[in-house]
Amino acid sequence: MEDLTNFEELIKLLPYLVYITLFSCFVLAFVKLIYERLAQERFTFFNLFHPVKSINAKERRFISSFLVPFQSFTPAQKKLFLKRFAWFKSKKSFVFYGDIENKEEIKAYVSASAILMTLGLKNFRFENSISRVIIYPSQYYSNIGKRHHIGEYNPRMKILVFSAEDLKHGFKIPNDNKNLGLHEVAHALLFENRRKSTWEARKFKVGLAKLGKVFNSNDFQLKMQNSDYLRDYAQTNFIEFFAVLVESFFESPKDLEKEFPELYFYLKKMLNYNMQR
Repeated sequence: MEDLTNFEELIKLLPYLVYITLFSCFVLAFVKLIYERLAQERFTFFNLFHPVKSINAKERRFISSFLVPFQSFTPAQKKLFLKRFAWFKSKKSFVFYGDIENKEEIKAYVSASAILMTLGLKNFRFENSISRVIIYPSQYYSNIGKRHHIGEYNPRMKILVFSAEDLKHGFKIPNDNKNLGLHEVAHALLFENRRKSTWEARKFKVGLAKLGKVFNSNDFQLKMQNSDYLRDYAQTNFIEFFAVLVESFFESPKDLEKEFPELYFYLKKMLNYNMQR
């Protein structure tokens, strides 16, 4: 009789147990969502005190003036670009050394390089590869390379370094296949995808392997040497070859597709973006 009474009491408590279980599941799901959000945003004191600043009309006009591809974007692409541009420019730490004018413009050159390159990708934050951007007025002496540089990327420190003068010059001539911002950010993109296992990163690495196979072939090396399209620096090693290729992809896509259609095809797939559209 006592067992029956206990069973009846348990039945009465059952709705409350269901409510408690459902509420617990809701709390866990909410906590998980918040955790993923903070992890995605790389929640740090820098991010806490550096919220995303919206792009104003003046900045938009400036972007359109120096970034030629932006002028041919669809309205949807422009909206996406500006949203991501604002995030990158606000969230990345920029450090300036020496007397540098128009610092906001310099930030814009770097941010535009990063977002243009990843416009077709879901991952545009460079969370694993760029934590700080250092800017010098002009050519500087690198303690890492022990020589003078106009730009470099340090994967261990996750730092991009630029000469402001040369960074700006890269956008002055939009079709010479020489753009310091794109070149150095391309190095960072390699390391960004290096240890990631997302579908997007795997697709990128598959394309990279195919580019590497082409680069290492004797026939291609001979063709590259006899071609005036890719500058000699592309022959330095595969990493520099990739960066030069990225510059060409964005500055003269039609010529790249005509000269090296296979390279254009692989890069288009890797970046999920077609510059010919």
